[in-house]
Amino acid sequence: NISLSAPLVPLVSSSHAMPAPTDNDIFATTRWTIVLGAKNPENNTTRAQSALEELCQTYWYPLYAYVRHRGHNPHDAEDLTQGFFEKLFRLQSLQTVAPDKGKFRAFLLASLKNYLADQHDHASAQKRDARRTFSLDAQAAESRYALEPADSLTPENLYERRWALTLLDTVLTRLAEEYEAQNQADLFNELRFSIAGEKNTVPYRDLAARLDMSEEALRVAVFRLRKRFRKTLREEIAHTVSTKNEIEEELNALRKILAAS
Repeated sequence: NISLSAPLVPLVSSSHAMPAPTDNDIFATTRWTIVLGAKNPENNTTRAQSALEELCQTYWYPLYAYVRHRGHNPHDAEDLTQGFFEKLFRLQSLQTVAPDKGKFRAFLLASLKNYLADQHDHASAQKRDARRTFSLDAQAAESRYALEPADSLTPENLYERRWALTLLDTVLTRLAEEYEAQNQADLFNELRFSIAGEKNTVPYRDLAARLDMSEEALRVAVFRLRKRFRKTLREEIAHTVSTKNEIEEELNALRKILAAS
């Protein structure tokens, strides 16, 4: 995955306004709207569960970080996170998901809090089902958690921060894969700086020469990359909200979360 750093904050700042999506069907098959539709008997519940699992595969680490910052040790955090997903992935759990649940980000954290409270109330030492339905790299998770600025953040703040960075990481990974598929990996790597609104240390004239492009062609490539980034970001956010209006709300939330961290 492409690692993210602090300079990525400006890429969603107010000075880089996001245009409205041009695809009117953006919510036809987004993952969260598929999950929200699972209560309708006419819909494919298996498809909804698959969509839920895809979302959780992307956003599992923010939950792990939240559990760790609640004071649980690495082993218990892994066990609790796995147990939460095992419960969430049961088909009947989808029947409790209602359209008024809103954003997947909020639903997931609220569901985890309820699960942790339930586990605390019962205080059981039951061994969880060994048939893990979700892949969680505990070693990698703990390595990542060791680098978190946890002392200055509440568990909720850490969850939000990690959600935002995971979202951006997912978008950049998608873009990198797209450019690589077009045999343009070098171009993407050279132009990544432009996504974050950073000033390149190499003049455009020299960078164009290095890429064997004209300076005009380079500027067009930068414009297209930025445009593609904005579209991909909106697409990824759309997978986690239930209405188009919530895309703007999530973008605003993303700006605030990154600015605060």
